[in-house]
Amino acid sequence: MPPELAALLLAAAVSILVLFGRREARVAAAARHSMLDPSLNVLETPKVEIDPCGFPKMEGKFRGRSFRVSLVPDTLTFRRLPQLWLDVTLKRKLPVEGSVAILVRQSGADYFSLTDHFNERLAPPENFPDVCLIRGDGPGARHVLDRIAPYVATLLRDPHFKEIAVTPRGVRIMRQLAEGKRGAHLILRQIVFEGAQLDPEGLEDIIAAVLEIEYLLLNVKLESAA
Repeated sequence: MPPELAALLLAAAVSILVLFGRREARVAAAARHSMLDPSLNVLETPKVEIDPCGFPKMEGKFRGRSFRVSLVPDTLTFRRLPQLWLDVTLKRKLPVEGSVAILVRQSGADYFSLTDHFNERLAPPENFPDVCLIRGDGPGARHVLDRIAPYVATLLRDPHFKEIAVTPRGVRIMRQLAEGKRGAHLILRQIVFEGAQLDPEGLEDIIAAVLEIEYLLLNVKLESAA
């Protein structure tokens, strides 16, 4: 084959690969942007934005309370596939004098966890998972943990839950939404969460769990005043 023809064929092949890669990138971006779409009507007047990583987040009201719903890609994993976490946060002031973060199945690279922000290590209550890291901050941290522990223990029976956190500024639950494709990750080192979508029932279930924790924390104040 003449060198000129070989060069032309190589250039054509490279061009095709570039065009294919751009198309795949557009398809992947569109898929990411639409992950929250099925659940947009769960919140009242939701405001949706795309974060710098290309994942959507939204804020809105649920029964008069302010919520933030966002997606957190966890790619700093070496012994397991990438994870996509769903972060559901109730944003409100709570009558508590401490903060608590409960992290399960910690990997050592859980950069999104609030446990790194708290100094006090707390012993797990009864019926909590064996692999569990609990840290708190403030004089009321243990009281907060003890108050929510029976209910949180039931939540943590679901292996998809990752972290439950309480601070004076609100309540946050993080739960697995999707896991990366094995082939794309092992061979191409790509982060692909194919078919990941947040269904309305799943979001409502997590919001219900957050509101139950809120209810328990508000009762702490009522019992203290009694």
